[in-house]
Amino acid sequence: MLHLFGNKPTTPTPPPPPAHSASAETEKESAAGRILRCRVGPSLSTLETAAVNADTDPVLIDSPFFVGSIAVRVKNFSGIAPAGTEPIKNTAYFGTRRRLFSIQLQGRFKHEHSANDVMFGAEFQHKVNPPTGAWLAMKFANVIDPALLADLYSTTPWLYSPMLCSMNIANVVKAAKPIAALPIPNTASIDQLKPSQPKPLYKLESGSETSMALSKALEPGSGIGFNVKEVLGDWVWGGEKDLQENNALLLPEYLDEPKFPADGVHERRKYYGHKRNREETIFSPDYVYNMEIFAPFIDLNTFDLNLGINVNLVRYLNNQPIRLVCKSLSKNVPFFIVEFDLLKTD
Repeated sequence: MLHLFGNKPTTPTPPPPPAHSASAETEKESAAGRILRCRVGPSLSTLETAAVNADTDPVLIDSPFFVGSIAVRVKNFSGIAPAGTEPIKNTAYFGTRRRLFSIQLQGRFKHEHSANDVMFGAEFQHKVNPPTGAWLAMKFANVIDPALLADLYSTTPWLYSPMLCSMNIANVVKAAKPIAALPIPNTASIDQLKPSQPKPLYKLESGSETSMALSKALEPGSGIGFNVKEVLGDWVWGGEKDLQENNALLLPEYLDEPKFPADGVHERRKYYGHKRNREETIFSPDYVYNMEIFAPFIDLNTFDLNLGINVNLVRYLNNQPIRLVCKSLSKNVPFFIVEFDLLKTD
């Protein structure tokens, strides 16, 4: 599934597995009378409605484990906007691109994490109904992304891939100041980062959580408790100005020569498809990680998926949202969540 959300196949796509026997009319009706709401936050209990396509004013999130800004773009968006605002249909970012959505991140981890442990994927709180032959599609997905982990048939289904394999763009820069030199009071202790059994990503057990528009966080009296620009730097993207691959700082400093070009997206993904390479790479609190995932396969306004045939995902998901999560797999600590939900209008 994750290659549908960013990893474009580099080998021919096999015929899609047959769907249930529902008619095309039934598929269409499953998304009728619904409207898209996108929410962003550091955990399920603190998700806030995002201003989709306001890509010069992302959502700032802060938790004991992660701080960052997230911009969400959806082509032809006509869904729910934050209170007091109107939906923004499009952004110049899309232009002539075939992309239907984009999630862009600028963030810092507050502790070190192995690249083998930082995952990006989808979680569901209840069972889903995968279409007939979904197991075959998953086998093909594993050919494209060997690091993909999934259990679609669990009572709480999930799909995860290492973040460095999932993201279309990875751009890493040295932070202006190391994390130890910054006053960021909302930071968990190392003792709070203990391995745990998988469980739903509800309210974090310690510290506070924040989700608000970056423009509000920059205002005096916002209550953030730290200088956002000092921690993250400026958010310089939006409209036609987009993020570019620059992955040189991902690799350990002790390497004599780079293992892939700094602008090599395919090479970076291939390299981190190997567990040993991920284990040797650390997400450092002293770097700012700029990442982006996008795809032309799914229209989030309707949950229509097009891989040669059109399938509407609403009925297969049992009316659940598509909840994309970045987290520590071993510790089950969420870093950020982006949720897309089709809400009934009647």
